Amino acid sequence: MNALLEQLSTLIKESFWLAPLLAFVAGVLTSFTPCSLSSIPLIIGYVGCTGQKNTKKAFRLSLTFAIGSAVTFTILGVIASLAGKLMGTSAGW
Repeated sequence: MNALLEQLSTLIKESFWLAPLLAFVAGVLTSFTPCSLSSIPLIIGYVGCTGQKNTKKAFRLSLTFAIGSAVTFTILGVIASLAGKLMGTSAGW
C-alpha cells in the first residue's frame, strides 16, 4: 500500500493536472455513498420546483447548491487539516 501511495505521490509531483483530476474523480465517487444518494430526491424536487418549467431558476438553484457544497466541504477540509496538523505537532505517538 505504501508503494502505491509513493508512486501516486511521484506522479502528482510530475504532472500538474493529475492532482485536480484525481480530486474530481474522488469527489464523484464520494457522491455515490448512501448518505449522498438519499438526498437526491430532495434536491431534484427542490430544484425542479415541483413541476414548474423555469430553467433559469433551476440553473440558479443548482449553481447555488453546488457552490454552497463546495465551500462547505472546503472549509471542513481546511479545519480537519489544521486540526490534524495541530495534533501531529503536539503528540508524538
